[in-house]
Amino acid sequence: MSHFIENSINSVFVHVSNLQRSAEWYSTLLGLKVLEERFNGGPVYWMELENFTGIILDDNSVNIARGEWNKDNAPLYMYSAKSVTTAFEYLKRKGVNITLEIETPHEGLTFFNFEDPDGNVFMVCSCEDNEIPLEKTASSPIHNRIPAVFVNVSDIQKAVQWHFDVLDIQPRLIHPKESIVEIQSEKGANILLDNSRFLNGDNYKIRFMLETDDIHEAYSFVKSNRIEVLTEKEGHGDATFFTILDPDDHVIMVCQPH
Repeated sequence: MSHFIENSINSVFVHVSNLQRSAEWYSTLLGLKVLEERFNGGPVYWMELENFTGIILDDNSVNIARGEWNKDNAPLYMYSAKSVTTAFEYLKRKGVNITLEIETPHEGLTFFNFEDPDGNVFMVCSCEDNEIPLEKTASSPIHNRIPAVFVNVSDIQKAVQWHFDVLDIQPRLIHPKESIVEIQSEKGANILLDNSRFLNGDNYKIRFMLETDDIHEAYSFVKSNRIEVLTEKEGHGDATFFTILDPDDHVIMVCQPH
């Protein structure tokens, strides 16, 4: 693990156009209660999930009002750091491109953003660990946890070297035919460096994975709630999965490991 950036994903960002609508959509998908008190006029709605990694729905209204919103610079997820300043200096020494300088909007919250060679943007933040996960209050066959996030890359060999180096992890040898390489996190969601979208010429990118114990029940649940299915059920190796679209067309995988 890097001494400067923790190898764990605190939260996944989902950039949305309508905060209330997206909160209701994700809560239905995961069987959670919508917490009205979290609509307090701010730009985010946060969801503490099992397995540490949570979801932050962000309508970016503050950045839009300041004329600073650019979807290409929107972070995919958040790393934690004990010292944001030290992490910032560490990445600068490595020549990593910083897309947002250090900001401290209020006491106890300091962050900056950086990007990988493929233009994927990540946040480093001083935030505290997530609290007790939200309990399921409705029936859903989809677990309220994120086992993995996807980072879509164009060159798997170069991506492995770059990401493992940033996290101060010894990279393993990559088989020439490998298109997905997993980075095991210290806690929470693992990172899947995914070259398959690029190789297939797909016009979409998968954001993260959700799990189920029964892929057929999960598929029926999704269809019954009028959630749009992007790709149908298919099996590869030790998993069966399909993908869905959220209200802002973010692609989410629903997976049953075998």
